[in-house]
Amino acid sequence: MHLVSLLVSTVCMLAAGTHTDASGIEEGWQHVTSGSTVKLAHSKSLARLTMPQVSYGTGSQQQAITAQADASLTKAFWLVELHAEDSEPARGSHIPCGAQIRLVNSDSSHSLHSHSNHKSPISGGQEVSGYDGRDNGDLWTVECADKKATTWRREAPVYLRHVDTKLYLQSLPNKKYGHPITGHQEVSAGKRADTNAQWMALEGFYYR
Repeated sequence: MHLVSLLVSTVCMLAAGTHTDASGIEEGWQHVTSGSTVKLAHSKSLARLTMPQVSYGTGSQQQAITAQADASLTKAFWLVELHAEDSEPARGSHIPCGAQIRLVNSDSSHSLHSHSNHKSPISGGQEVSGYDGRDNGDLWTVECADKKATTWRREAPVYLRHVDTKLYLQSLPNKKYGHPITGHQEVSAGKRADTNAQWMALEGFYYR
């Protein structure tokens, strides 16, 4: 079992002349895997999914989830946990399209969560929050945008569909917060699997 970061992988690739695929990712490291810690970029805006450790003033009053343009934020790292009812998936297991996952913020250990009884504060979509605990509201289905794909691959767009409510994780680039998280895009859950609901795994630490 090996661990590599995107930066280390790129340096090793250039130094050793290893083979890459069409996207420039080193062979063997193209997959998002269980136990990897990654940054998720909103495909339309490239803002990173983050938990800025600010509570919602309305709704659940749990931790706010936003999308932020600064790719260097440490609060934007998420541990990917492949969910299975009957066994513990091995670290490094590929994430199949259609699999259920949890995303746990590595800075706070809060899970990416949603619930049908609260609305997001700006757009009025379904609220998405950081939850300090575990329940079925933390489960998301990975739906690969490429219908021919069988596994979640790095830099490839996916939809994250909330298991309980069937809505999609989304961010609307024109829905932004003011103080104290000025410029952060609202993240919510919505009905449409469109470009506002596409996400890509970019920077991170990947197992295989």
